[in-house]
Amino acid sequence: MKSKSVLILVVVLLLLFPASCLAFQEHGPIEGLYMHQLAHICFGSSMFWLFFMIFKGAFWQRIWWRSIAVGALVLAFWNVMTFVGHMFRNYSIYKCPGEQFVAHSAGFWLWYLTKFDTVICCVAIFFFYMGLRRLNQSISEEKFQQDNSL
Repeated sequence: MKSKSVLILVVVLLLLFPASCLAFQEHGPIEGLYMHQLAHICFGSSMFWLFFMIFKGAFWQRIWWRSIAVGALVLAFWNVMTFVGHMFRNYSIYKCPGEQFVAHSAGFWLWYLTKFDTVICCVAIFFFYMGLRRLNQSISEEKFQQDNSL
């Protein structure tokens, strides 16, 4: 039990006191960033559309469609989060990679939190996975019932 506490403490300290940002994806010229941002807008709005089409339709009655809809909503949030992170990065005094962070203002923490977008994306993919897995189980059960009724 003590080792879990130490592990949690280490993770919290690493999250609160970042030293370098070597894993960030930087974009080249500003034209590439504009197209990338436009892609976030298109992808995010399509995920919102998918969520509302499932929510308003008869699909919402099935648990696997609800899981897929939640995954789409989380991906829409992910797009908003990364869009803000990209914009904040462009106008930020915090540069990467490898620079030390000295100013821990509210702007820094907003910028820093947007860098956890991969965690949000993984949650969305998990919901998609669970929905597709339940759909596959349902299809398998229906097929099994049809085969046994013959």
